[in-house]
Amino acid sequence: MTPERDPWNRQQGGSPGGGGFHGPWLWLLLVAGLGALVWVLLEIFPQRQLGQADWVQLVKLSAIVVVCSSGLLFLRRVPLRETLRNAAIWAGIAGVLLIGYSYRDDFSNVGARLSGELLPSQAVDLGAGEVEIRAGRDGHFTVTAEVNGQPVDFLVDTGASDIVLSPGDARRLGYDPAQLSFTRYYNTANGLGRGAPVRLDSLAVGPIVFNDLPASVNEAPMGESLLGMTFLRQLDSYEVRRDRLILRR
Repeated sequence: MTPERDPWNRQQGGSPGGGGFHGPWLWLLLVAGLGALVWVLLEIFPQRQLGQADWVQLVKLSAIVVVCSSGLLFLRRVPLRETLRNAAIWAGIAGVLLIGYSYRDDFSNVGARLSGELLPSQAVDLGAGEVEIRAGRDGHFTVTAEVNGQPVDFLVDTGASDIVLSPGDARRLGYDPAQLSFTRYYNTANGLGRGAPVRLDSLAVGPIVFNDLPASVNEAPMGESLLGMTFLRQLDSYEVRRDRLILRR
Protein backbone atom coordinates (compact mmCIF):
# COMPACT_ATOMS: atom_id res chain seq x y z
CA MET A 1 0.00 0.00 0.00
CA THR A 2 1.46 3.34 -1.02
CA PRO A 3 1.73 5.78 1.90
CA GLU A 4 -0.19 9.03 1.51
CA ARG A 5 1.99 12.02 0.94
CA ASP A 6 1.91 14.82 3.48
CA PRO A 7 -0.16 17.75 2.11
CA TRP A 8 2.36 20.19 3.63
CA ASN A 9 5.20 18.53 1.73
CA ARG A 10 3.15 18.48 -1.43
CA GLN A 11 2.45 22.19 -0.95
CA GLN A 12 6.14 22.90 -0.44
CA GLY A 13 7.05 21.13 -3.65
CA GLY A 14 4.59 23.12 -5.71
CA SER A 15 2.65 21.88 -8.69
CA PRO A 16 4.58 20.27 -11.53
CA GLY A 17 5.39 22.80 -14.21
CA GLY A 18 3.65 25.57 -12.20
CA GLY A 19 6.89 27.44 -11.50
CA GLY A 20 7.51 29.42 -8.37
CA PHE A 21 9.79 31.76 -6.46
CA HIS A 22 11.60 30.78 -3.29
CA GLY A 23 10.74 32.94 -0.28
CA PRO A 24 13.82 35.23 -0.11
CA TRP A 25 13.62 36.10 -3.80
CA LEU A 26 9.90 36.87 -3.65
CA TRP A 27 10.48 38.96 -0.52
CA LEU A 28 13.17 40.97 -2.29
CA LEU A 29 10.82 41.40 -5.25
CA LEU A 30 8.14 42.74 -2.89
CA VAL A 31 10.51 45.29 -1.34
CA ALA A 32 11.68 46.40 -4.79
CA GLY A 33 8.07 46.76 -5.89
CA LEU A 34 7.25 49.00 -2.92
CA GLY A 35 10.24 51.19 -3.69
CA ALA A 36 9.26 51.43 -7.34
CA LEU A 37 5.70 52.37 -6.37
CA VAL A 38 6.91 55.25 -4.19
CA TRP A 39 9.17 56.49 -7.00
CA VAL A 40 6.34 56.36 -9.57
CA LEU A 41 3.96 58.26 -7.27
CA LEU A 42 6.55 61.00 -6.69
CA GLU A 43 7.05 61.28 -10.47
CA ILE A 44 3.29 61.47 -11.11
CA PHE A 45 2.68 64.00 -8.33
CA PRO A 46 5.80 66.24 -8.29
CA GLN A 47 3.91 68.87 -6.29
CA ARG A 48 3.66 66.54 -3.30
CA GLN A 49 6.65 67.23 -1.07
CA LEU A 50 7.15 64.49 1.53
CA GLY A 51 8.12 65.83 4.93
CA GLN A 52 9.86 64.03 7.77
CA ALA A 53 6.55 62.79 9.20
CA ASP A 54 5.56 61.36 5.79
CA TRP A 55 8.82 59.40 5.50
CA VAL A 56 8.44 58.08 9.06
CA GLN A 57 4.92 56.88 8.24
CA LEU A 58 6.18 55.30 5.01
CA VAL A 59 8.89 53.39 6.87
CA LYS A 60 6.34 52.15 9.42
CA LEU A 61 3.97 50.89 6.72
CA SER A 62 6.83 49.20 4.87
CA ALA A 63 7.91 47.46 8.07
CA ILE A 64 4.37 46.17 8.62
CA VAL A 65 4.25 44.76 5.09
CA VAL A 66 7.65 43.08 5.53
CA VAL A 67 6.70 41.52 8.88
CA CYS A 68 3.32 40.29 7.66
CA SER A 69 4.77 38.76 4.51
CA SER A 70 8.03 37.33 5.85
CA GLY A 71 6.45 34.27 7.53
CA LEU A 72 4.71 33.14 4.36
CA LEU A 73 7.63 33.88 2.07
CA PHE A 74 10.34 32.22 4.13
CA LEU A 75 8.44 29.17 5.41
CA ARG A 76 7.28 27.83 2.09
CA ARG A 77 7.89 27.93 -1.57
CA VAL A 78 5.14 30.01 -3.19
CA PRO A 79 3.97 28.78 -6.62
CA LEU A 80 3.79 31.71 -9.00
CA ARG A 81 0.43 30.61 -10.42
CA GLU A 82 -1.13 30.44 -6.96
CA THR A 83 0.34 33.79 -5.95
CA LEU A 84 -1.07 35.56 -9.01
CA ARG A 85 -4.47 33.91 -8.56
CA ASN A 86 -4.77 34.97 -4.91
CA ALA A 87 -3.59 38.49 -5.71
CA ALA A 88 -6.22 38.78 -8.45
CA ILE A 89 -8.97 37.57 -6.09
CA TRP A 90 -8.09 40.09 -3.38
CA ALA A 91 -7.71 42.89 -5.93
CA GLY A 92 -11.17 42.06 -7.28
CA ILE A 93 -12.72 42.11 -3.80
CA ALA A 94 -11.05 45.43 -2.99
CA GLY A 95 -12.19 46.89 -6.30
CA VAL A 96 -15.82 45.88 -5.75
CA LEU A 97 -15.84 47.36 -2.23
CA LEU A 98 -14.25 50.60 -3.42
CA ILE A 99 -16.69 51.00 -6.31
CA GLY A 100 -19.65 50.27 -4.05
CA TYR A 101 -18.53 52.93 -1.58
CA SER A 102 -17.78 55.48 -4.30
CA TYR A 103 -21.28 55.17 -5.77
CA ARG A 104 -23.18 55.33 -2.48
CA ASP A 105 -25.01 58.50 -3.52
CA ASP A 106 -25.54 57.92 -7.23
CA PHE A 107 -24.01 56.14 -10.20
CA SER A 108 -23.35 59.06 -12.50
CA ASN A 109 -19.94 60.38 -13.58
CA VAL A 110 -18.40 56.99 -12.87
CA GLY A 111 -14.79 57.77 -13.67
CA ALA A 112 -14.82 61.23 -12.09
CA ARG A 113 -16.36 60.07 -8.84
CA LEU A 114 -13.99 57.15 -8.51
CA SER A 115 -11.09 59.54 -9.01
CA GLY A 116 -12.55 61.86 -6.37
CA GLU A 117 -12.73 59.01 -3.86
CA LEU A 118 -9.18 57.88 -4.48
CA LEU A 119 -7.73 61.42 -4.60
CA PRO A 120 -9.90 63.95 -2.71
CA SER A 121 -7.73 66.82 -3.98
CA GLN A 122 -8.73 66.08 -7.60
CA ALA A 123 -11.52 68.36 -8.82
CA VAL A 124 -14.55 66.41 -10.11
CA ASP A 125 -16.37 67.88 -13.11
CA LEU A 126 -20.12 67.73 -12.42
CA GLY A 127 -21.05 69.35 -15.73
CA ALA A 128 -22.95 72.59 -16.32
CA GLY A 129 -19.97 74.62 -15.08
CA GLU A 130 -19.82 72.96 -11.64
CA VAL A 131 -16.77 71.45 -9.97
CA GLU A 132 -16.74 69.40 -6.77
CA ILE A 133 -13.87 69.17 -4.28
CA ARG A 134 -14.03 66.73 -1.36
CA ALA A 135 -12.68 67.56 2.08
CA GLY A 136 -9.54 65.76 3.21
CA ARG A 137 -9.19 63.78 6.42
CA ASP A 138 -8.35 67.01 8.27
CA GLY A 139 -11.63 68.60 7.14
CA HIS A 140 -9.92 71.17 4.92
CA PHE A 141 -10.42 71.52 1.18
CA THR A 142 -7.24 70.98 -0.79
CA VAL A 143 -7.30 70.94 -4.57
CA THR A 144 -4.71 70.14 -7.21
CA ALA A 145 -4.87 72.96 -9.77
CA GLU A 146 -2.81 73.55 -12.89
CA VAL A 147 -0.83 76.78 -12.83
CA ASN A 148 0.90 77.67 -16.07
CA GLY A 149 0.45 74.01 -17.03
CA GLN A 150 2.09 72.64 -13.84
CA PRO A 151 0.27 70.85 -10.96
CA VAL A 152 0.12 72.79 -7.68
CA ASP A 153 -1.65 71.76 -4.46
CA PHE A 154 -3.70 74.61 -2.98
CA LEU A 155 -5.50 74.94 0.33
CA VAL A 156 -8.79 76.71 -0.40
CA ASP A 157 -8.74 79.59 2.10
CA THR A 158 -11.52 82.20 2.22
CA GLY A 159 -9.46 84.08 4.80
CA ALA A 160 -6.66 84.71 2.31
CA SER A 161 -7.11 87.79 0.13
CA ASP A 162 -4.77 86.61 -2.63
CA ILE A 163 -3.59 83.52 -4.43
CA VAL A 164 -0.40 82.84 -2.48
CA LEU A 165 2.34 80.56 -3.78
CA SER A 166 4.81 78.91 -1.46
CA PRO A 167 8.49 79.56 -2.33
CA GLY A 168 8.86 75.89 -3.34
CA ASP A 169 5.88 75.97 -5.73
CA ALA A 170 7.06 79.32 -7.12
CA ARG A 171 10.44 77.83 -8.04
CA ARG A 172 8.79 74.91 -9.83
CA LEU A 173 6.74 77.40 -11.85
CA GLY A 174 9.83 79.38 -12.85
CA TYR A 175 9.61 82.27 -10.38
CA ASP A 176 12.92 82.78 -8.58
CA PRO A 177 12.18 84.20 -5.10
CA ALA A 178 15.68 85.68 -4.98
CA GLN A 179 14.80 87.89 -7.97
CA LEU A 180 11.40 89.06 -6.66
CA SER A 181 10.48 92.23 -4.74
CA PHE A 182 8.56 91.46 -1.54
CA THR A 183 6.53 94.65 -1.36
CA ARG A 184 3.21 93.27 -0.10
CA TYR A 185 2.49 92.93 3.61
CA TYR A 186 0.04 90.51 5.21
CA ASN A 187 -1.22 90.02 8.73
CA THR A 188 -0.93 86.32 9.50
CA ALA A 189 -1.32 84.11 12.56
CA ASN A 190 2.47 84.19 12.89
CA GLY A 191 2.69 87.96 12.62
CA LEU A 192 3.43 90.28 9.72
CA GLY A 193 4.39 88.51 6.48
CA ARG A 194 5.65 89.69 3.10
CA GLY A 195 4.81 88.63 -0.42
CA ALA A 196 6.05 89.40 -3.92
CA PRO A 197 3.45 90.22 -6.61
CA VAL A 198 3.47 88.03 -9.74
CA ARG A 199 0.99 87.24 -12.51
CA LEU A 200 -0.12 83.75 -13.47
CA ASP A 201 -0.58 82.99 -17.14
CA SER A 202 -3.32 80.50 -16.33
CA LEU A 203 -4.91 78.73 -13.38
CA ALA A 204 -7.25 75.78 -13.91
CA VAL A 205 -9.34 73.83 -11.41
CA GLY A 206 -10.80 71.05 -13.51
CA PRO A 207 -12.69 72.69 -16.39
CA ILE A 208 -12.71 76.10 -14.66
CA VAL A 209 -9.88 78.12 -16.20
CA PHE A 210 -8.83 81.73 -15.60
CA ASN A 211 -6.03 83.57 -17.39
CA ASP A 212 -3.71 86.38 -16.32
CA LEU A 213 -4.47 86.28 -12.61
CA PRO A 214 -2.59 88.31 -9.97
CA ALA A 215 -0.89 86.31 -7.22
CA SER A 216 1.81 86.57 -4.58
CA VAL A 217 4.88 84.53 -3.70
CA ASN A 218 5.27 84.22 0.04
CA GLU A 219 8.67 85.13 1.45
CA ALA A 220 8.61 82.57 4.27
CA PRO A 221 8.31 78.81 3.67
CA MET A 222 4.77 77.40 3.60
CA GLY A 223 3.35 73.91 3.88
CA GLU A 224 1.15 74.49 0.82
CA SER A 225 0.02 77.32 -1.41
CA LEU A 226 -3.26 79.15 -0.76
CA LEU A 227 -6.20 79.63 -3.11
CA GLY A 228 -7.73 82.81 -1.76
CA MET A 229 -10.35 85.38 -2.68
CA THR A 230 -8.56 86.57 -5.82
CA PHE A 231 -9.63 83.24 -7.35
CA LEU A 232 -12.95 82.74 -5.54
CA ARG A 233 -14.25 86.19 -6.56
CA GLN A 234 -13.89 85.17 -10.21
CA LEU A 235 -16.52 82.45 -9.73
CA ASP A 236 -20.25 82.86 -10.13
CA SER A 237 -20.72 81.19 -6.74
CA TYR A 238 -19.33 78.61 -4.35
CA GLU A 239 -20.82 76.70 -1.44
CA VAL A 240 -20.01 73.98 1.08
CA ARG A 241 -22.28 70.93 1.33
CA ARG A 242 -21.12 68.91 4.30
CA ASP A 243 -17.77 67.48 3.12
CA ARG A 244 -17.97 68.88 -0.40
CA LEU A 245 -17.04 72.27 -1.86
CA ILE A 246 -18.95 73.20 -5.04
CA LEU A 247 -17.46 75.80 -7.40
CA ARG A 248 -19.61 77.31 -10.16
CA ARG A 249 -18.74 79.39 -13.18
